[in-house]
Amino acid sequence: MKIELSNVRTIGRGILRPEGVMALDDGSLYSADGRGQIARIQRDGRTAFFGKLGGVPNGICLDDRGNCIVANIGNGQVQSLHPRGHHEVLLTEAEGMKITTPNFPFVDSRGRLWVSNSTARENVEEALQHPGPDGSVILLEKGKARIVADQISFANGLALDPEETHLYVAETMLRRILRFKIELDGSLSHRETYGPEVLAPLGFPDGIAFDAAGNLWVTFPAWNAVGYLNPRRELEVVLEDPERKILQRPSNICFGWEERKTAFIGNLDGTTIPFFRVPHPGARLIHQK
Repeated sequence: MKIELSNVRTIGRGILRPEGVMALDDGSLYSADGRGQIARIQRDGRTAFFGKLGGVPNGICLDDRGNCIVANIGNGQVQSLHPRGHHEVLLTEAEGMKITTPNFPFVDSRGRLWVSNSTARENVEEALQHPGPDGSVILLEKGKARIVADQISFANGLALDPEETHLYVAETMLRRILRFKIELDGSLSHRETYGPEVLAPLGFPDGIAFDAAGNLWVTFPAWNAVGYLNPRRELEVVLEDPERKILQRPSNICFGWEERKTAFIGNLDGTTIPFFRVPHPGARLIHQK
């Protein structure tokens, strides 16, 4: 499957560093905004901003009450932002370890919150320039946080498969996807590479998300491309924009609108959200009916 760039449109405007994006059931979108807030984008493109989060919001998701869960990579906090604009801090440390670089959150059907911490270092750029296996995954369950995976070279996007049997992690600096089996108590086991050991020369994965056909979609900011790992674990690249006409370092992906068959792309260097139709619905997330 290939998607022509001419079939990609954009929605919203005036957003700074829209790294994370999520589609709501009412047709609106939430997007991270680098000024320490969240953008709310209506179906007609009207864009407003809310929240006083500070830092630099990165990946986002929603819980089953409609709160926006924010991995704030700029201030080391995982935050829960109410639609009316007030927020609380959910997470800053786990097992005595400070969470320096929360990157992406994922809430599962049991209300457990999974969070990637890209690196134990304070300086994200240092971790990108001189990578090492100091990233981790944190699980917050019933108010208690614990480290469930470590030794990851820049832990980035997270996803659970629709059956919630496995957790998938974009290991950015090794250009691969990791998969873990989720045990009954939430611990992780059976670590393996999911798909090619190296996705591509510029295949540094960022955001990941499943569709209902079992394809794991992946965004590649350095490649300026979007693709997916099919159920045979083969990489299929469906959209490339080498001239950065619309995609400007794609960073995350979610699905929404009718039948969840529209893909929305976080766009690190853009000010708007690219979107396009896909053949299969996105896997239903906890906030989607």
